[in-house]
Amino acid sequence: MAEIPSIWREELWHSFLVHLPIVTLLLASIAALLKPFFSNDGHKLFLGQTTIVMLFIGVLSGWITIYTGELAYDIEVRKICDPEVLQEHQWWGYASLITYSVALALIIGFRFMPKRFLSLARPFSLLLLAAGLFGLCYTGHLGASLVYQQGAGTYQPSPDCSEFVK
Repeated sequence: MAEIPSIWREELWHSFLVHLPIVTLLLASIAALLKPFFSNDGHKLFLGQTTIVMLFIGVLSGWITIYTGELAYDIEVRKICDPEVLQEHQWWGYASLITYSVALALIIGFRFMPKRFLSLARPFSLLLLAAGLFGLCYTGHLGASLVYQQGAGTYQPSPDCSEFVK
């Protein structure tokens, strides 16, 4: 009788951790993109603070997720049918997270930036967050393709599911 593999396998850490940066970076982008449409200073302050907090959490957890993705890459690249999708997923993950990291550095830099640069830096940060959001969605699409079309990280039970019988 086959034994069911542990749920704590190294290649699964990435899938456990990836949802935190997805949500926080998505919220950071949405908050930043909505902020210009509000005239109330309280709403703008809230959306600005939400952007910074979510962006910080997302970038930090995103780099941890990149690390666990590298661990999974070495295992899964041998198991899937089309490794080019995995390579593209990896490339877009890096590109998106670098974009978000630059946006975070820029937003933190607003506090130290001369006022004459803010008129260019603020729209550029919005552009980075919009580009990061596009990259995040496409990276997620590729990740879903890896799991649901190629079975990356999944366990395929035997046809009679005998390993689940006790």
